[in-house]
Amino acid sequence: MVTITELAAQKVKEVLKAQDKENAFLRLFIEGAGCSGPNFGMTLEESKTEDDILDEGYGVSILTDIKLSTQLEGAIVDYVESSDGGGFEIRTAKTGKAEGDTCGDGGGCGGGCCGSC
Repeated sequence: MVTITELAAQKVKEVLKAQDKENAFLRLFIEGAGCSGPNFGMTLEESKTEDDILDEGYGVSILTDIKLSTQLEGAIVDYVESSDGGGFEIRTAKTGKAEGDTCGDGGGCGGGCCGSC
């Protein structure tokens, strides 16, 4: 199961509204691997497939491909604010590693961005 923090859900909803995609899903995916394991990303998607696992939190629907379920089991989607703005990150339960990307305008959605970068 993937969870999302309340702040991250609020920020995702803001991105969804700004892009007029309020019914879209937040998709988590792997975008390559580095020395310390897989690099995760996220994007917005309008539909789900039969191979998707659907998790929900604070009104945000999160999709992951069933093939990634073991790698993302227990992952947490969070939003971290900093002096440079803020951005989304994915913390995995297995490694505790945070994956993410921060866009200067605070609209980043991990390595994939939600189209606001």
